[in-house]
Amino acid sequence: MSDPFATRWSGIGVGGSLAVDFVNTLDWRLRKVPSEGLRTYADLVRWTWSAGLVTGSEARSLLEWADLHPRAATRELARAVELRESIALVFAALRDETRLPSDALATLDAACRAGALDRSLRPLGRFAEWSRTPGAPPPQRPAWTVADDAARLLTSPDRERLSQCRDEDCGWFFLDTSRNRSRRWCTMKGCGNRNKARSFYRRAHRPAKGS
Repeated sequence: MSDPFATRWSGIGVGGSLAVDFVNTLDWRLRKVPSEGLRTYADLVRWTWSAGLVTGSEARSLLEWADLHPRAATRELARAVELRESIALVFAALRDETRLPSDALATLDAACRAGALDRSLRPLGRFAEWSRTPGAPPPQRPAWTVADDAARLLTSPDRERLSQCRDEDCGWFFLDTSRNRSRRWCTMKGCGNRNKARSFYRRAHRPAKGS
C-alpha cells in the first residue's frame, strides 16, 4: 500500500481559506460528472494533514481508527462530504447575492456546535487562544475544523471577496484579494492558461469577414 503522506494535496492554498480549499476537493464542479477527491476517509485525512490541521502522528492515528472502524469511517466521510456541499451552497448564494439556503446553513451550524466540544480556551502569555483538545484527535476533527473556518468567513468582511473561477467547467471558489477584485481564474497556470489558449484558438479560426 502506498504511503498516503508521500505528497501533499494539490491545490491547498488556492482558495485563500481553509473552508474554500475544502469545497474545492470536488474537482470540475460545474461539469455534469464532477471529479470527487474525497473517495475514502484516508483521502479526508490526507487533505487534513496537507492543510496543516493535524500532525503526521495525529493523521496516522486517524487512519488507524479508520482501519479498526471501517463503517464508522465511511459514515464520517459521508458527513464531511455533506458538510462540504452545504458550504458550497452557502458560498454559491454569497456569490449570487441571494438568500443563504436554510438547510445548508443548519448543517454548517450543527457542525460548528458539535466542534465546540473539541476545543478550549488556553492561556497564551497575557492572553488566551482557542486550542484543540490534546491527545488523539477525534475522527470528526477534519469536518469540525472546516466548519469553524466557514463560519469565520461568513461572519467576516472577507465574505465580500468570495468568487468563483470563470472557467466553464472548473467551479473552484477563491477569495479575490486583488486590489480591484479582477481575478478571474483559480490559477493562471491551470484555468487561466487553458482559457487564454482557447480564446487564441477561437480568434485564429474565426472566419474572415466577407468570406
